[in-house]
Amino acid sequence: MFCQSYPPSALKMRRLSFFRNWMIVVLLLLWCTSCSFQDSEDINLTLNAQAAGRPGLYSLSGTTNLPDQSQITVAAIRDLRFPDQAVYRDESYSPYSILDRQVVRVEDGKWQATLNLWQVAPDGYFREAWQLDQSPIGDSLQPSADVSFVALFDPQGQLPTVENQTIQTPELEGQLVRFTNEGQPYVKVTQSQRIPLPTGRKTPPVVKPEDRNWGWGTQRYELPSKPPTPGNVRPPTLKTEQTNQPLLPSEFLR
Repeated sequence: MFCQSYPPSALKMRRLSFFRNWMIVVLLLLWCTSCSFQDSEDINLTLNAQAAGRPGLYSLSGTTNLPDQSQITVAAIRDLRFPDQAVYRDESYSPYSILDRQVVRVEDGKWQATLNLWQVAPDGYFREAWQLDQSPIGDSLQPSADVSFVALFDPQGQLPTVENQTIQTPELEGQLVRFTNEGQPYVKVTQSQRIPLPTGRKTPPVVKPEDRNWGWGTQRYELPSKPPTPGNVRPPTLKTEQTNQPLLPSEFLR
């Protein structure tokens, strides 16, 4: 048998050809990877909260690169805590109160909303939502000095538009992306401000009968009572058309 041999020049050319082909494959892989990174864009969502002039009223606005008509939930939240957290045996549990919430849609890369943090109590004083709770637990809560304004985009909770068009949600990537316990992604941005508790009062609102008992009034579940009947009143005589008089000629059957 004869062994095939190559001259040194031919062997060098084969090595150069193999190295060139290998470099072409690597460059193609790098080019495809760079294209995929360029197609995916980090989600951007900004939030700016400012007082709107009237006490308790705040104007929220922001920009985003989410598609138009995307729904963003904005809310004002005040953290609360119990005086003795050990009584509830769960230090990780921290109650909070949603002072106001609104769902807005993105228009031309912008969104805006107005939240009212104060409510009017039945006595006319301005209160926050958690202060209207008259239970012993509500009275013992201690509020935080700051209010957190939150803007949240949940791709799983998007509703169709007025034209019944489904929003095409992009793949969520970036530093603002978070994940639920089930692994579902969402986008959240928060801004905190030191806002004191409500003060002052206004004329108490007039409570109408239809405002009581969830619109049923106060006595609509009761039957109206009848006036008592005096004991010396005779029962009314029953009127009847029976008589023993003879029939008239016109009443005979013809």
